[in-house]
Amino acid sequence: MTSDLAGKLHATLLLAIAVLLAAPAARAQLAHKGPVNAIALSRTLPAYDVVSVKINKTEADTASMNIDDHGVFTATNMPLYAIVEFAYDIKENQISGLAGPVSSARFNVVAKLLQAEGEAPHELPDEKLQAMIILLLADRFHLKAHLQPKVTPVYDLVVAHGGLKIKLSQDEIHDSTWNINGENTSKVLTGKGNSMTDLADALSDLAGRKVIDKTGLAGHADITLKWSDEVAAEQGGPNVISIFTAAEEQLGLKLQPSKGPVDTLVIDHAEMPSEN
Repeated sequence: MTSDLAGKLHATLLLAIAVLLAAPAARAQLAHKGPVNAIALSRTLPAYDVVSVKINKTEADTASMNIDDHGVFTATNMPLYAIVEFAYDIKENQISGLAGPVSSARFNVVAKLLQAEGEAPHELPDEKLQAMIILLLADRFHLKAHLQPKVTPVYDLVVAHGGLKIKLSQDEIHDSTWNINGENTSKVLTGKGNSMTDLADALSDLAGRKVIDKTGLAGHADITLKWSDEVAAEQGGPNVISIFTAAEEQLGLKLQPSKGPVDTLVIDHAEMPSEN
C-alpha cells in the first residue's frame, strides 16, 4: 500500500468507524467499555453461524464497517488492525505486534447469525455482536493477543480557563449519537446527548492519543465541533484551526497533555485467514 493510499484509507476508516458508532435511534450507540469488558464478554458468547472472509485485491481507497439492523457484521476493504480495533473496543495507537503479510492486506468480511424458519429474529445487542468478532478473529485469523497495561501519553479533558461553552442537561437521555463528516479539509463532529465521557472517546481518535474525562461534569449535551484536518494543518493558512484550539474556543474544554495507565493490546500471533 502506498503512503498516499494508506493516508486516504486511514482518514476514511475514522469516518467509517464513526458512522458505525453513530447508530440511529432504533439501535443505540455502542457503549465504550474498553477491551477488558470486550474480552470477558466474548467468552460468554456463541460464534457467528456463517462467516465469509476474503482478501480485498482492489486498489480502492474507500472502506466501510457496519453492524446492520439484522445483526450482520460487514467489513469492506478493511485492514486487520481496524477490525481488531473495533472488536476489542480499543484505539489503534493502543495496538501493537501486528506484523507480516496479514498486517498490510485488506479484507472483506461478512458474519451473520442464522435464523431457523419460524424462529424469532436474533436480538443480541450491538455490544455482544461486537465482542463476537473477537471469536471470528481467533477462528479465521488464528489471532492471539493479551492485554498489557502501560503508562503512555494521554490528554486529560478539562474545563478551560474561560469556562464551559456548552449547556449540559440532566434530563433522562434515551439515545446518544455522534458522527464525523466534512468537506475538503474542514471537519465537523456533531453529537446528540453526549456525556463528557462520550466526547472524550470521540476526541481520542481525533487527537491521536487516549483522552480521559477529567472535567467532573455530569449530564449530557448536543455538541458541534469544527476544525481543520491534517492536510490543512500541513498547508497552513489563516483559516486553519486545530482540534485543540477548536475544543477550547467552541466548547470551553481543553485537551491537557498528561500521562496515565492505558490498556494496550499486544498481538502475539496472527496469520492470513483460512479459506471459506
